Amino acid sequence: MRFLLPFFCLFLLAACQDNRAPDADYEDDFLLIAHQTLKRDDSDYEQDMRLQAVVRNRVDDDAGGGLWIRTTLPWMRLGSGELDTRNLAMLGERAKPLRRFLDTGTLSRVEDGEITETRIADPALHQEMVERFGDKVQQLLDQATATAVPLPDDPRPGDTWQASAFLGGLPKVTADYRVLARDGDRVLIALTLDGDGVTGQARMIARWPSGMPEALRLHSSLPLPQQDARLEQRLVLISQQHYPYPVQDWDVDPMQVEMYTDRTERDLREPRILPADRRQPMRDEAYVDTLLDSLEQSLFYRPDELEETRLLTEGDWTLATPLQQQASFHLTGFEGGAPDGLLLNRLSESGGFYGLASPIPSDIGRDLLVLTGDGQFDADQPVKITGTARVWTDGEPMTLKRDDPAPDAPKILDWQDRRVDLRLGGDLGHWRARPLDADGEPLPYAVVYRPDQQADTSAEVFVGRLTLGPPLDHLTLITEAPIAALRLTPLKESQRPLTFTVRPLPGDGRPGLHPGGVRHQPSPLPEVPDDTGALLEGLTLEGLDDNRLRVTGPPGLRLCTLTPEDGADFHGTPLHFVWDQGSVREDIDPGFELRTEDDKIRYFYGRELSFQARCPTEVDTVTLTREQPGCARFDGEDGVVLGDDCGAIEGLDYAALDDTGLALEPLGEDDQGVRRFWGTVKEVRLLRADGEQQRDLRADFPEVPE
Repeated sequence: MRFLLPFFCLFLLAACQDNRAPDADYEDDFLLIAHQTLKRDDSDYEQDMRLQAVVRNRVDDDAGGGLWIRTTLPWMRLGSGELDTRNLAMLGERAKPLRRFLDTGTLSRVEDGEITETRIADPALHQEMVERFGDKVQQLLDQATATAVPLPDDPRPGDTWQASAFLGGLPKVTADYRVLARDGDRVLIALTLDGDGVTGQARMIARWPSGMPEALRLHSSLPLPQQDARLEQRLVLISQQHYPYPVQDWDVDPMQVEMYTDRTERDLREPRILPADRRQPMRDEAYVDTLLDSLEQSLFYRPDELEETRLLTEGDWTLATPLQQQASFHLTGFEGGAPDGLLLNRLSESGGFYGLASPIPSDIGRDLLVLTGDGQFDADQPVKITGTARVWTDGEPMTLKRDDPAPDAPKILDWQDRRVDLRLGGDLGHWRARPLDADGEPLPYAVVYRPDQQADTSAEVFVGRLTLGPPLDHLTLITEAPIAALRLTPLKESQRPLTFTVRPLPGDGRPGLHPGGVRHQPSPLPEVPDDTGALLEGLTLEGLDDNRLRVTGPPGLRLCTLTPEDGADFHGTPLHFVWDQGSVREDIDPGFELRTEDDKIRYFYGRELSFQARCPTEVDTVTLTREQPGCARFDGEDGVVLGDDCGAIEGLDYAALDDTGLALEPLGEDDQGVRRFWGTVKEVRLLRADGEQQRDLRADFPEVPE
């Protein structure tokens, strides 16, 4: 029972004031994430449990005189989904009492900053539980009671007081309170818990004047005498409407902290060093705004997933890549109120723009939209979600040499010959850092970001990560040559509102030729190198030891065509080369891969293969617009027809671009032969070749291993 009870806490800080705040200030949805560990006193046995829920507070005008707050639980998830309220219908009649309790919740009366009464909101259910559980119902109510803490009339840093508190499933304990900082109506408070065997500490951001929490971090230890054990808990509570930064939960579970720390250590041991010109460029604010405008139209959900009790959303990976570098977002709610049967889950922010772009096949509690499990959501209309984006653009750079005095921000933690560690974020601001050689030229480098004090699982660090500003980060730059200086660029921050329109896709996932919204793809056009003569010289044959053939080369290799010798086949099926994008994550370079024409066979044994590579000597980029269409015909907002006289390079597709300058995803041709794209086409871009160079090559595949 202990694992279930924390979710019914209201976490209300009510100020002792004569004039009550407006009712709307007391109403909010909270995202609650907790990790609990049950430790036996007489053994090393431990039992872990992860908890996730949306806790809803609403003023109830029908409960009686005064201020009454109703607390309900529209969604709760334990462990890896062993209990998930979305699935209660599968339990039939057995789940009805629990569903009633979750839906009706508890009522707490607040008078002058004190809780004077708490009861189960459904009187009939209350009586049933008293008859079944007796005085244990009061224990449940003790932990379902709203927390009321008298605050100073005008809280200021340094103010202290002592009061009782109910927090996160703990019994009533005495807490020492201290105001750490204040920013307008946001007040940061530190809590120290000590009483009746309960110890712990917390930080809370309270909103003034209502006293409702914006965020809470709690680390506590509670004795369980009847079980000869202690319950240790790490808990994060976030206002889904008011908390102004992306939600992160990576440090709630200590095992997860260890996993992320191991990954960071691996990245530091095996850094991926890239030239500076191969990294994403920084763009101006106007361009990022254009990307965000497109992002607002790029989200979709699949109604056919309703049968699986999940509502999967998917977005636009091509948009996510440039946005992830210089923007962030947080969500604030539904435009016009939440649709029936649907919840917003701000834990979906933890993956950034990449998390919005790709649904996670396994259910780990990070879906953007959550069904309440009551079957009320009508999945045939767009859903509008509001939020805010933060955008960072370059300020005026400065150069810091190794022997220069250390600046106040960013903080230089360590400077070695080939590695520099910096602390940034929080009050230190956002920065870009680039390593330079002795001549002031950019060095190839690897960059490793992680949260500050990532490996520290102590209670002090866990609760201390809650501040009025963004969290601190640790940045490491690694090079292969000595770092003589750093180019430090402060990033200027701006904010803008977001309104996402999440549209339903047809049940089969095929959008048709004229879908709403927008979706992009990686550009089908390769980078054109300055020296096309290097294309043939840089060809490399890879994979032969594994009986595969992958031909890689310098940037621009996609401009070339690879053709097997005449008659080359595999048991009668002709062979051909297929372009493969590779994988940065798996360190696989893009290149041409040999396969059978039906793409089923890519391993070959005991044979020789001759093939020819043909590359252009000169390449021209041709841009066709609606004002100057040239060999193209634009049909409506989303249609294009290329004429036979366009002369594009053989085997290369063309790119249909929208206002973002990114390539739109093709959808197919209509009955009139017009090719349709997912969005409004602004221009078409293609490549033409002038002249050709060629090279003959041969690959030897080993015999079948014995």
